[in-house]
Amino acid sequence: MSERITGAVIRQAQPADAAVIARIEVDSWQAAYLGLIPAADLNALSVPAREASWRRILGRDPATGTRTWMLCAEGAGLGFASAGPTRDDDGPGDVGELYTIYLLPAAWGRGLGAALLDTAQADLARRRHRTMTIWVLEGNTRARRFYELSGFTRDGARRWARVGAGSLPEIRYRRAL
Repeated sequence: MSERITGAVIRQAQPADAAVIARIEVDSWQAAYLGLIPAADLNALSVPAREASWRRILGRDPATGTRTWMLCAEGAGLGFASAGPTRDDDGPGDVGELYTIYLLPAAWGRGLGAALLDTAQADLARRRHRTMTIWVLEGNTRARRFYELSGFTRDGARRWARVGAGSLPEIRYRRAL
């Protein structure tokens, strides 16, 4: 098991964090999805493009309900999570969704993902969401195990996600808050 990181701080992300978040996202995708997503698609990921996207996301009106949390330790950004109201048509108004959660690969296995997940869950619960969902690539066994150990269960929903030049199946997990 990896050495635990102490002194981690989780705070709400700001537009100035966009470059760090983009780097975390690209590095995490390239490690986590190797073998699931074609290498050409992973290699084509662009930190500047993701930075521009995250700058837009982080600059949105807070009334959208989307919040992004940044995890920093040892003087650097190591991970982030983003959550808000469900984007699914079949969810009632009290369903929140974890849109994304990523850590730098060097930070995996240190309890930091659980800390980010706890922060997002607590925030959604404070905002009166009763349930939390997340979509996961069906073949991403590492992430599925993480969510299952965190109390999430599959709810039977399945969809196809556009990834690079192709599509991959995703499954939805759910848990009460």
